[in-house]
Amino acid sequence: MYRARRSERWSHTSNVMALVANCHRDPKRVRRPFDMVDFLPADLRHTVRRATGIRLTPTNLRMLKPLFDKKV
Repeated sequence: MYRARRSERWSHTSNVMALVANCHRDPKRVRRPFDMVDFLPADLRHTVRRATGIRLTPTNLRMLKPLFDKKV
């Protein structure tokens, strides 16, 4: 139970740390955005996979637009 609680707390903390680091990141100096795995302790890194999402392109955004349009 201790390990699960520790892992859960570190996942929240590392997500916040990655968010703050990406807000202050200079894209010219650091090309790859920070991920939560970058901020996890070494013993927890093997349990979490790096995020592999879909890139946001204009085509992908056009497909999502109908989901968020307000229909009055």
